[in-house]
Amino acid sequence: MSWTESGFGFNDYCLLGFIIIAWGVFFFLPKVFSKQFTVLIFLYSLIVPSIIDNSFGIAPFDYYDIMDGPQYTGMDLVLYLLYPPYGYIFLYFYKKLCKSDKYIVLFISVATLVSFCFEWLNHKIGIFHYKHGYQIIYSICFYLITQTILIVYYRIVELKH
Repeated sequence: MSWTESGFGFNDYCLLGFIIIAWGVFFFLPKVFSKQFTVLIFLYSLIVPSIIDNSFGIAPFDYYDIMDGPQYTGMDLVLYLLYPPYGYIFLYFYKKLCKSDKYIVLFISVATLVSFCFEWLNHKIGIFHYKHGYQIIYSICFYLITQTILIVYYRIVELKH
């Protein structure tokens, strides 16, 4: 497996920059979750995007390519380093900002908008390439569902401790 399909380009540099920023924010934030739960957040944040990408990014749907094209490369795998800190940051702000259930819908809506805008940026710089009629607006459904599930999971774990 090669690192890229068409040479190391702008999208590769941007991805590495995003990863450094995301992990920097993670390391900068106070740790509000146990190490065990942080590992579970990371696993969720790795497994769910992987399942979605491998369900909708390949045949029979094949709605998008990651990075430079349809072939798996090292940079496709590097992309997954972006998701664990995002999951942690998402739950960190949920815990800090949603002291009441009346703010959950607003919080998930804002987080979905942020995720959507970040995906749009990634599409514009060439990290995601949509095809076969897929439109970025469809991603909103995935964000709403996966972020809601992560909050439900967090609340279940929180209740048990």
